[in-house]
Amino acid sequence: MQHIKRWMVLVLIIIAGLLLPACSAKPATSSKIEPARVEPIEGTDLKRVVLTLEAAERLDLRTAPVREELVVRTRRVAGEVVALPDAKAGGLSQVRVRVRLIASDLNQVDRGQPALVRLLDDEDDGEDDGLEAEVDEEANGDDPDDSGAGEGTLYYVVANADQSLVPGQRVWVRLALVGSEAQRKVVPYSAVLYDRDGRTWVYTNPEPLVFVRHLVTIDYIEGDLAVLLEGPPVGTEVVMVGVAELFGAETGVGK
Repeated sequence: MQHIKRWMVLVLIIIAGLLLPACSAKPATSSKIEPARVEPIEGTDLKRVVLTLEAAERLDLRTAPVREELVVRTRRVAGEVVALPDAKAGGLSQVRVRVRLIASDLNQVDRGQPALVRLLDDEDDGEDDGLEAEVDEEANGDDPDDSGAGEGTLYYVVANADQSLVPGQRVWVRLALVGSEAQRKVVPYSAVLYDRDGRTWVYTNPEPLVFVRHLVTIDYIEGDLAVLLEGPPVGTEVVMVGVAELFGAETGVGK
């Protein structure tokens, strides 16, 4: 009997010895998966941002290709209807429209392109409607009202068959600017990032879930497009939604 008891005690001691390490062991912890990984790009000061699929979906990142398109560059200014010098009483089948501009704006006007004239109460929706007006080079530069202090005047001749325009009337004039009707490289303006030094960048998407900042030079902004002097090749995908978040992931700003 005592032999059996001793045997049972020995078994209990062995079992307790086996259970103690198991009780004291800490449960294994799973390694945390970061939503973004930042990798230096050799030979540059830039970094490559690599997102997880879940992070990209959460940010709702959207891209658009760099493209070339025909850019029509215009500016709407106020003008005034004046009679032609040789117009007879009631003979208003043609009139002039006078536009006064500062010198810097005057130099941007493409005089080889027609202007469009609208009444003040007509909404300018950007469409090519209105009264077409051709520049009157003979009259330009001869305005006695020009101050000569960095200002100038342009005259346009408008067909006025219905005589809807009368001298003294104020109108809107949509002028074509230099560079209109030209193929230019463009990106959505929402894709453009300004850094603290005023430089402009876009984030390219060279492969799935990989994003790289690319320096661009903007010529001008036209509507919701940025017209580029320098930038990524045509067809390159650039981020148009989620730009600020990528910049924060790359630089640590906002963390």
